[in-house]
Amino acid sequence: MRTSDVYVGAALLGVLAGMRSMAGPAVLGRLSKAGVLDGAKGPLALVSKPGIGVATGIMTLGEMVADKLPIAPNRTAAGPLLGRAVLGGVAGAALFQAQRRSAMAGGLIGAAAAVGAAYAAFEIRKQAVRRLGWRDGLVALAEDAVVAGLGLALTSRLKARS
Repeated sequence: MRTSDVYVGAALLGVLAGMRSMAGPAVLGRLSKAGVLDGAKGPLALVSKPGIGVATGIMTLGEMVADKLPIAPNRTAAGPLLGRAVLGGVAGAALFQAQRRSAMAGGLIGAAAAVGAAYAAFEIRKQAVRRLGWRDGLVALAEDAVVAGLGLALTSRLKARS
């Protein structure tokens, strides 16, 4: 896999985690199944276990449903934002380590992208509701579609390059 693919991959895994916290780990599960993460070692190798991919996929679907509920927390609140940063960081670190690169660098890229995407997606969603007059649930469904499409595209790209 080319260096640029690894950097872009870590950043996009972070973006996915910023938009839907479990989406980055779910894509890792798909990449693991495809053999892209075979080089992960130590604690990061946990993401390559078959059950992890299934569990994170189910959790992503659950998060997409829960996001539409009025009790869903603000993604930019301290707790949810920290969770997104951690999950984006773990995803970026795992990809980097599997490709024999610095897990720390991949983690920083993934975490930074997750935080940036959380704020950006939150603002875009607010603006779409306010300026376009769309219902929040409709905008949230569109966001889900973006997350799913980006996840599929990233998985396909990294599988083809590995």
